[in-house]
Amino acid sequence: MARHPMIDLYGFSTEVPGVPDPSAFVVKLETALRLAGVPYRRHSLDDPSKGPKGKLPYITCGEEIVADSTLIMDWLKERRGIDLDWHLTPEQRAQSHALQRMIEERLYWALTYTRWCEPANEWLEKDLFFGGIPQPLRFFIYRSVLKQTKATLAAHGIGRHSGEEIYRLAIRDIDAIAATLGEKPFLFGERVSLADATAFGILVNIIGIPDIKSPLIDAMREHENLIAYTDRMLKLFTEQAPEMKAAA
Repeated sequence: MARHPMIDLYGFSTEVPGVPDPSAFVVKLETALRLAGVPYRRHSLDDPSKGPKGKLPYITCGEEIVADSTLIMDWLKERRGIDLDWHLTPEQRAQSHALQRMIEERLYWALTYTRWCEPANEWLEKDLFFGGIPQPLRFFIYRSVLKQTKATLAAHGIGRHSGEEIYRLAIRDIDAIAATLGEKPFLFGERVSLADATAFGILVNIIGIPDIKSPLIDAMREHENLIAYTDRMLKLFTEQAPEMKAAA
């Protein structure tokens, strides 16, 4: 059997305390690769604009370059036959699709708001995420990204709401994830699926990094099942290490 070329995965940093990566989308993709047993090399980039679509994650495999976590999962299914949802019914697949869109199209942006627009969390982006960049360059990069992020939030629509309104909407999403999970080990039962990789990416980034101030954290702590689930997924992520996970 012919060997597939090694996949190179480009994300942010693996050095941020409490999370595999500060991007929910990178965590989603890396979790999926590990669950599927796909070996890969991991690369960290400080500047997402270096990516083919100006964002992370993206992968390269031989001469191919694929960006966006969802499109990468489509590529993996087409090229490698990987389908983490193989066990789901058509109805569950539809429910999984809707759940993932809720997580990625609204809850993610509430997380972005709490990181970039809450004064109490200014240190997070300025010192933790950009800490490796020397001053005064760090200040200018931070201000530039902050301006761009606020513009993106406004263009999305969520940035036009007040903080109270944003959190009210996001807490409904957290409550919905908790209700979907219930007492099950994973969102759709005994077997892990792509929805679990997606949910884990956002939940670990809400609660994993120490010292962040956010109503989203308080909302998660109202659901013991979500805390246990996030811990369970983090353990699974750690145990499912591929053959090669780091690149020089």
